[in-house]
Amino acid sequence: MDYASYNGEISKEPQISLDQGFLYGYGVFETINVAHGKPVFFADHMERFKQSALVMGLNLTSHPDQIKADCLKIIKKNEMNRGGLRVTLSKGLKADNLLITARENHYDRQMFARGVKICTNDAVRNETARLVTIKSNNYLENLLILNEAKARGFSESIFYNTRGYLAEGCMTNLFLIKNKTVCTPARDCGLLAGIIRNRVIQLLKANLIPIEEGNYTREQLIDADEVFITNSLMEIMPVNQVDEVNYRIGPETLSYRIDALFQQTWGSGF
Repeated sequence: MDYASYNGEISKEPQISLDQGFLYGYGVFETINVAHGKPVFFADHMERFKQSALVMGLNLTSHPDQIKADCLKIIKKNEMNRGGLRVTLSKGLKADNLLITARENHYDRQMFARGVKICTNDAVRNETARLVTIKSNNYLENLLILNEAKARGFSESIFYNTRGYLAEGCMTNLFLIKNKTVCTPARDCGLLAGIIRNRVIQLLKANLIPIEEGNYTREQLIDADEVFITNSLMEIMPVNQVDEVNYRIGPETLSYRIDALFQQTWGSGF
């Protein structure tokens, strides 16, 4: 993906300032799915983007309509039918800087059919930390732990919080299914409430599928009938293994039905 947008100017090699976003990770971002040449759940992302910027003391001067117009230009310039956009706002010296970049989306339906292996980790997610609910540029811990997990053959790694309850993955939100009830860690467990997480909860309620948000332990994870994870690019992804424990996947599972409902309602059809 060659083209990027920096403060509204589109080029192959944007001249990016060495601002506090670059030097200290002082910034916020959103990763937006692109399907059929269009950004998915754009309004949801912009609402969270604005709230994150407010908490971080950043000044988002660009209107969402202008950001969307720039995103569409980047999609067209990069000839994207499917992929992902990252919209980043970083702290500048005089004004804050807005960068939009494009990337490929490597998740596909074959991966969905296989499911993924994930693990847990020993790092502790501080549920009271100021940035834990913000999609900030401070992602180094997540990346280090994710890389360690990948080196061991896993696709994702799950954090526990300081109270020993499940929190979130490095890049995903976590869902458990037990006795046909869907369970997911509550917001105060120390997680970033993902766009797809919120949409899945909305979908479950609309279809009268039992959904609970609460505090869940490793024992409950091990005892679950099914597990799946979500983020904007993968949408809903079945988990076939957590650490050494295997889980059911496939057309007979509730996870499969939830994904079918999601695809019928909003899905990108990747």
